Amino acid sequence: MNRITLLVCMICIVSSCAPVSKVKHDTYWYDTLPRASWSKYQLIDTKQDWFEVYQLNANTYAIYEPNQWQEAISYLLIGSDKAMLVDTLQGIGDLKSLVAQLTNLPLLVINTHSHFDHVSGNYQFDTIYGVNNTFALNNAKGHDNAVNGQQMTADTFWKNVPPEFSMESYENKPYQIEYYVADGEIIELGERPIEVVFIPGHSPDSIMLIDKNNRLMLTGDSFYPAPLYLYSETSSFRDFANSVKTMLSYQDRVDFLLPGHNETMQSVAYLAKLQAAVLAVQNAAFPSKLEDEDVRNYEFEGFSLLVKDPLDK
Repeated sequence: MNRITLLVCMICIVSSCAPVSKVKHDTYWYDTLPRASWSKYQLIDTKQDWFEVYQLNANTYAIYEPNQWQEAISYLLIGSDKAMLVDTLQGIGDLKSLVAQLTNLPLLVINTHSHFDHVSGNYQFDTIYGVNNTFALNNAKGHDNAVNGQQMTADTFWKNVPPEFSMESYENKPYQIEYYVADGEIIELGERPIEVVFIPGHSPDSIMLIDKNNRLMLTGDSFYPAPLYLYSETSSFRDFANSVKTMLSYQDRVDFLLPGHNETMQSVAYLAKLQAAVLAVQNAAFPSKLEDEDVRNYEFEGFSLLVKDPLDK
């Protein structure tokens, strides 16, 4: 569970997808890199060394940042008429030129939520779809170095940092949301309908995307195989519990989950495990570990839930 092992001498960043615990660990986030699971997929040579691009099927690409501790993943979904870029990562490399290598179709960007490690490349693109709520609109204004700069220190990088990137001046540039999506809306890419489903909890604007034809669920940070963060000021376990029920209702319509961090193409069986985990957290007798004075960790097979203590039921 590498996303929680960096964590010495860093502080929690509320706008981050991965608030950082103050707990000390004996291992480092990069100890298990490269992850063996990525070897299942075709690595595309894009003549650059910041992003790794993998072809998951004929019209789906995963764009992965393995060299920074977030290990964030973006997805490019290509239809017959247009393409959809799901999340734009941390604004470290030139994502726009990379995507241009993969498709020349008209492109729209949509974010699974507006934490900085999912939207910081938005400014490079013209057509942004988003959720119309206060949290998303505030994050669209951008953040200066004081907000997320502490997520970009030397020990958060492994290797191959782009030469033009500066940790000292890192910022999240503002972007304009052109179109607001509705819960249950279908976005048609051309013979590839994508359903938008609101699943607040990790953040107030979290969504999942259902790629109906390819039987894929893009989960953002509502599920990935590592600690799931539900303890920031803008997270809600109560909302997350309800959203997990929604996610589970799609289990017969999808085969794989495409998370926003670490590893891709996870088994749909995780949805039932996630529902069981939510129920376990609500059981006062279930074992847990106090990670900080107000953060409790519940561990399960393949992931864990980090929640507020006391729990917001």
